[in-house]
Amino acid sequence: MSAADLLVVVMVVGLTAYALLAGADFGGGVWDLLARGRDAADQRSLVAGSLGPVWEANHVWLIFVIVALFSGFPAAFGVVGSTLEVPLVGALLGIVLRGCAYVYRAYGGGAAGPDHWWGRVFAAASVLTPFSLGVAGAALATGDLAVGAPFAPLANAFGVVCGLFTVAVTAFLAAVYLCRDAAARPATAHLVAGFRHRALVAAAVAGGLAAALLPLLWADAPVVAARFADRSVPLVAVSALGGLGAIVLVWRRRFTAARAAAGLAAAAVLWGWAVAQYPDLVVGQATVDGAAAPAANLRALLVAIAAGMVVILPSLLALFRLFARPETDRANRLPTPR
Repeated sequence: MSAADLLVVVMVVGLTAYALLAGADFGGGVWDLLARGRDAADQRSLVAGSLGPVWEANHVWLIFVIVALFSGFPAAFGVVGSTLEVPLVGALLGIVLRGCAYVYRAYGGGAAGPDHWWGRVFAAASVLTPFSLGVAGAALATGDLAVGAPFAPLANAFGVVCGLFTVAVTAFLAAVYLCRDAAARPATAHLVAGFRHRALVAAAVAGGLAAALLPLLWADAPVVAARFADRSVPLVAVSALGGLGAIVLVWRRRFTAARAAAGLAAAAVLWGWAVAQYPDLVVGQATVDGAAAPAANLRALLVAIAAGMVVILPSLLALFRLFARPETDRANRLPTPR
């Protein structure tokens, strides 16, 4: 395996971590947006408490992937940056507005107010970011990109459905994760039934969108579609089994195991796309070998990544373990201003 190939593998691992961690947080924003009924305030509080400790830390993985692409594959980064400005700016706006709204909402009256203006911004931005990233991923697969045509990624059904599918997957992950969080504490146990229902509905929606994507993939991204049929069928099977397993486990209230199954289902989708995309970074415009930096640069970058992970991974694990303890519930909320 060349240094360029190894860097691609490392980037896919980073994208997987971002999808499973930040993706679930974005999905929490979807349920914040859709919270209704007499438990709406409690639902929003649960969402805020679940993502509070890690909502900024999760973006480490996205930053890592962007830096790896810029440093390791500068030619591909140039293509992406000059042709995908609309979905990428959409994703960035969503991330920034979501973070600002989360803080301003907490300091401006708490997370529970359903009509709080910042609450609406937080929820809408949580939908915008995964949708935009899904559109960008679809554009990499089609290769239908051109400088001066910023809205091209949004001009075909494949990109739009990919964006909606990404939102549905994040909503599914979040609902499964929130089932476990709600069940872990007596004060929120009454929310379990609602999030079980949401998890099952999101799974059905994601499955329907996945089925709709297959003919669109063959129509709009034939190169990736052909590789998908040759290489990615086992990963599709893993994703389907993970998704079905998560549904069964949620139904049987085994939420910890359901989290693992749901994460496997989502990760296998990403892996299937990555395997089918290889060796192209942007189909028809940039390949792994053609866009790679000199081998010496790639080796130095891989060494720097390995050194960085020695610091980052233990820190993130300590953060997750700390805030997984029930006695730290109150620490999950931002302090009130003095």
